Amino acid sequence: MKPFWLFILLSSLAVLWGKPKFSDTQLLAMTPPYFTRNHTAPELLGTNIYTTRQGRVFRVDIHVDRNRANDDLGFAFSALTTLAQYARKPFKEFIVVMHYDIRDKPPEVVIGKARCTLNRFVYQRISYAKWYRECIRFQQM
Repeated sequence: MKPFWLFILLSSLAVLWGKPKFSDTQLLAMTPPYFTRNHTAPELLGTNIYTTRQGRVFRVDIHVDRNRANDDLGFAFSALTTLAQYARKPFKEFIVVMHYDIRDKPPEVVIGKARCTLNRFVYQRISYAKWYRECIRFQQM
């Protein structure tokens, strides 16, 4: 009877822990390969994880093709949410800084609420249009 209870205990622990959890350094190291393995991904210029008054932030800087700006933005947020699932500590915001290939156009900062963005790209609970309207905001740098 003891092996049965041991099996139940180990099974429940596996369910609770589920996915492996990575440190911020490991997440930052995993981000460039995530972008380079997909041929439709925008060029990754940099990554950063930091804490503000609002909470933890996961940020990527990308080089955006003006003809694919929405696709590049969607890919960047999708990458952030995919990687953020494996973080030891949850994020409060995701930030994508879009550097355009247009002369004299300043970079555009897109700030997304983490929970809402996860609901779009990971759990598929809301539509892309609703996410675009309600979960993100644009700022000029």
